[in-house]
Amino acid sequence: MDQLRAISCFIKVAELRSFAEAARALGVPASSVSRRLQDLEEELGVILLSRTTRVVRLTELGQLYLDRVRPTLDDLRYANELVKHHLDSPTGTLRISALAGYGEYRLVPALRRMRQRYPGLVVDLDLTDQVTDLTSDEIDIAIRATASPPQRAIARRLNSNQYVLVAAPAYLSKHGYPRCLDDLQNHRTLLYRGPDRIVYWQAKTAGGWAEIKTNPTFICNIGKELVAEAEAGNGLAVVPGWAIKEQVASGLLQILILEDSKLALSRNEETGTYLLYLQPKYRLMKTKVAVDFLVQELTEGDEAG
Repeated sequence: MDQLRAISCFIKVAELRSFAEAARALGVPASSVSRRLQDLEEELGVILLSRTTRVVRLTELGQLYLDRVRPTLDDLRYANELVKHHLDSPTGTLRISALAGYGEYRLVPALRRMRQRYPGLVVDLDLTDQVTDLTSDEIDIAIRATASPPQRAIARRLNSNQYVLVAAPAYLSKHGYPRCLDDLQNHRTLLYRGPDRIVYWQAKTAGGWAEIKTNPTFICNIGKELVAEAEAGNGLAVVPGWAIKEQVASGLLQILILEDSKLALSRNEETGTYLLYLQPKYRLMKTKVAVDFLVQELTEGDEAG
């Protein structure tokens, strides 16, 4: 029995809770995964996984075994990559997970410049608003908006994720300039839909925070489309300052300041955009050059315009 391969299969099944999904992720037949797991259990003399027709669960001993072998296998994988890719010119596949909106506006252009400098790197980019586990999903670098970066990861702050209220000059000429919260009821708004719900605007006033219900004319889970709708004069939008720098500089959008409040999409004022990675992976040349390049390219002040 190839124990390392069997353990790799076990870890993937434990993470995905499915033999079929694990087989797909590993690029092997499901029967091969099942056979390797059976051989591993026979070798150990214990049942690691409880199988039913619908779900696969770890047994108590299976959880104990997973907790022990996964860090060891990760260390082995890091060691292999360290030797294989520790070259003068970094090579290999760099797996990055990033916020969809931030990825489109800020990360993708930076990655294009990075690949020109390091042509041996292959970037495997996943743009998603779902939280990604740096360990179990085998991600090299993650970019997330959070107020509390995970303690086990190295977190490099890129910006404060400050929000601004914007509109196109054409919209303001037609509908007027909102001066206070009450004025928003007379305006069209553009709202973002998160993974689980519509994200309503939050207003910080002298009396504290309050959720603002407006009259939306467009709701979308793609931040870039909200900015495009605002540019087209179709309503007011609350967006991160990093998303509209060019539009403000060129006059396509105007930042609006309310007299009685400040708008945001989150009440947590400590939220920032962070580049995250695990320290062992920074020893890999591909990860080190990418982290250093992206931190230099993406770290910015909090001005929107």
